[in-house]
Amino acid sequence: MTSTGPSAGAATRDGRAEERAERRALRLDDPRFEGLRTRRARRRLVLALVGLLVLEALLFLSLDVVDSGLGAVAVAVGVGVLLVSFVLLLGMLKASTRGVEELPTSVLDEREQQVRGEVYVRSYRVGFVALTLLLGAAWVWQLTGWPVGPGVLTAALVVTFHVALVLPTLVAAWLSD
Repeated sequence: MTSTGPSAGAATRDGRAEERAERRALRLDDPRFEGLRTRRARRRLVLALVGLLVLEALLFLSLDVVDSGLGAVAVAVGVGVLLVSFVLLLGMLKASTRGVEELPTSVLDEREQQVRGEVYVRSYRVGFVALTLLLGAAWVWQLTGWPVGPGVLTAALVVTFHVALVLPTLVAAWLSD
């Protein structure tokens, strides 16, 4: 006899979530990605992703100097190419760290859980310093009276969101042995 109640539905959802997490862990632990797991390869990927974030900010800032028409289309195409590159690089970075920073505790061994804890602590510290620098830059921007156009606001919001999204992965890839 099978149970049919709210707890049975929750158990089924939990079971499916557990299966998805295990499949994701297996995919991220694929031996085909071993070439990405060397310290040198991981650090190159981190630098490439940081370079993409800088390029993304510059593209958004260029919105304030581009009038319209062809310039705006060029910026839109550049942002599209950049976002595809961003997703590919982030996937490679997650494979290089075996997803230790994002997988649920149930699929991580004790050492991986310890690594994830260290990654979160360091990510917090790096994020705090980055946020302090960003607030300082905003304060200086305000003091100088530089104009705040749509490109500046877009860059501040989107790039900050992307940095918050990838920071644990960047820290995990940079620190892993």
